[in-house]
Amino acid sequence: VGVVTMENRTRTLRLFRELMRTSSQFGNYNFREYAMRRVRLGFRECVHESDPATISAMIAEGERQLHMVRRQALISQLYPQQNHVLERTAMNK
Repeated sequence: VGVVTMENRTRTLRLFRELMRTSSQFGNYNFREYAMRRVRLGFRECVHESDPATISAMIAEGERQLHMVRRQALISQLYPQQNHVLERTAMNK
C-alpha cells in the first residue's frame, strides 16, 4: 500500500507542476490566471481522496486535461494579444 501511495503521490505532484507550468504559458493574462486558479482549486478539492482506484482515475483525467491545456496554450501563443493592464503595471514597477 505504501509503494502505491508514493507512486500516486509522485505522479500527482508531477502532474500538478506540469499543469501549472503549462498554464503559465498562456499569452492572455485572464486565461493564464484562470487556468492556474483552476489547477490549484482542482487539486485542493481532491486532496483528501484515499481510494487508490479513484486517485488513478483522477490522475488519468488530469493527464487528459494537461493535453488540452497544452493545445490551448499553443493556440494562445499563435495569436498574441496586447498585454493586459495589470501586466503593464507590474512591468513598470
